Amino acid sequence: MEKKGHHKKSNKEDNAIEVKIEGKNQEKPAAGSVQAEEKKEPTPLEKLQAQLDEKTRESSEYFDKWLRLRAEMENFKKRMQKEKADHLRFGNEDLLKALLPILDNLNRAIDHGKNGRENSSLLAGVEMIHKELLNILERFGVKPIPAAGEVFDPEKHEAISQEESDLEANRVVAAVQNGYFYHDRLLRPAKVIVSQGRPQAEKEAPA
Repeated sequence: MEKKGHHKKSNKEDNAIEVKIEGKNQEKPAAGSVQAEEKKEPTPLEKLQAQLDEKTRESSEYFDKWLRLRAEMENFKKRMQKEKADHLRFGNEDLLKALLPILDNLNRAIDHGKNGRENSSLLAGVEMIHKELLNILERFGVKPIPAAGEVFDPEKHEAISQEESDLEANRVVAAVQNGYFYHDRLLRPAKVIVSQGRPQAEKEAPA
């Protein structure tokens, strides 16, 4: 009887061991399969696809660089063309500026001749030279800036003083020195006297 009971106990222990062994055996294939999947080599098609993706990315980067370089070259060409055009158009600026004092002296001589009643033939000769010089400057793109009676504009007028006048305030009373444009560029501003408006006494006088 005792032997039989002992035999049954041994069978139970054996069954328990077998169950444990079977449980361990069932877990191992799952872990092994994960490792196998992790170490799985890419197929030739996958390798080709990866290489294609890499080359596509590189070609896209090269294309973007080419576009930027092309844009920079276009901008450089436009800048050089503009500089060349400006040089051709405004290349005589220094020379023309140097001629303006001569024009100023001719203006003074004419004003002095008219005020002093100088020899009319001499005055006519100076006026003719003055006119010819103005015509030459105009052919090169130089034009006088309107002054007397104009609204004062700091972009083309330089105020040297203010005085009361019949003109409304902020109007140019007279030009002390003529100003000139060179094409659409300011060659020299006009030096002007600016109106402060009517005298204060006239403003306060009853109507």
